[in-house]
Amino acid sequence: MNIDNILSIVDTKISSLNCDDYSLLLGKEHEDLIRFSNNSIDVFDNIENISISIYLGKDKKRAGGVLYNLDENSILKYIDSLFQFCNDSPINNDYTNLPTGPFNYSPNRSIDIDEVNNYESIIDHVENSINSGLQSGASRVCGSFTSTKSEIFLKTSTGIESHDDSFTNLLNIRAFTESKSSGHGISCSASINDIDSENAGLIAGDYAKLSINPKLCEPGKYDILFAPTVAADIFQFVGHAASADSIDSGDSFFTDKINLQVSSENLSISDIGNPEGGIYNRIFDDEGIPTQSTNIIENGILKNYLHNMTTANKYGVKSTGNAGIIAPSYWNLEVSSGFLTVEEQLSSIDDGLLITNNWYTRFQNPAAGSYSTVPRDACFIINNGKITTPIHGIRISDEIPRQLSNIDSLSKIRNWISWWEVEIPVLSPSIVVKDVPITRST
Repeated sequence: MNIDNILSIVDTKISSLNCDDYSLLLGKEHEDLIRFSNNSIDVFDNIENISISIYLGKDKKRAGGVLYNLDENSILKYIDSLFQFCNDSPINNDYTNLPTGPFNYSPNRSIDIDEVNNYESIIDHVENSINSGLQSGASRVCGSFTSTKSEIFLKTSTGIESHDDSFTNLLNIRAFTESKSSGHGISCSASINDIDSENAGLIAGDYAKLSINPKLCEPGKYDILFAPTVAADIFQFVGHAASADSIDSGDSFFTDKINLQVSSENLSISDIGNPEGGIYNRIFDDEGIPTQSTNIIENGILKNYLHNMTTANKYGVKSTGNAGIIAPSYWNLEVSSGFLTVEEQLSSIDDGLLITNNWYTRFQNPAAGSYSTVPRDACFIINNGKITTPIHGIRISDEIPRQLSNIDSLSKIRNWISWWEVEIPVLSPSIVVKDVPITRST
């Protein structure tokens, strides 16, 4: 069944239900995937996914969900069940009607058609990253490359019919030595021509070579230089905490903090729907409002929450163009750059650590921002401004508000980061955070 048929079936069915509001957001993704291990490609796959997000509103009640089984019978049954769920839901006194279109949207970044489905370029990047990882000291390299074209089609009961597409290319590489030390490299871009596969491989291989024979690290508080991959993992939760839905549900560390200082003065963070050089660009949100640039933190001061129409009406402000199907969320976070090179950041640390990668980030108390995460791959002690002993077996247990307030520096260079620990893209510098608690992992 083609997209026009799917939209027609959904539109016809919902129109028969006499809803006050409805929206249909059909998403189509085509992904070319390469996985490689032991220095060679072992998986090359093409994956296509189609889903439709449906929102219904009636009598100040609402419901939304996502359907992946798109045969006609499944669509009709799903809409009936969603409508019943809407009728059975409690009245929402903050209910706000969908915006009335049409709107004017800024054009999305164009991609040369030669960049789409360019299998030779994908293979070249993978082989380049493998070779550079081996040349820099690794004995074994593995990882993945995904090249994705995403298309969305939006139709609402209020006259909005729009289409958008975006392109995402993600290279992740891990390099290992015979001593089982490892390093991680990453490169992300909308354009496959901007993927820096050589540098990703070099970084992974260098870190693997430097981290041979790691030692245990004494628990305590350390000044830590977080590489962009780890810093982005911290900053993504700023975007989550800034959602008005997070505020209302009580799991944000930004509650009642508008116009108050929430970080060091050298930090600014914005959400941008359609950033220059971004890797997941959107020109409209799920309600059809044009996306925009919204300052979340400006020179340490919390300036805005992220809103859809309902939360904006509740807070007496305008929508920031961040509507998800029910709750507002962020699109791309841009973190301010600093004034130091990474080498100068290293030189500023007398007794600290370098953390290059992490995983298993878990929150103990989202409202307080308290979390823990486990450093992965290469970690090092820093003595007198220089990388010295590789370490392993540590855990970071801290609070994000404390870390934001104790950022000592940000690097000049920023990198787009998106991978399994950072699901929504973050343009992040390296950061130095003072007095981070370190414990032994178990």
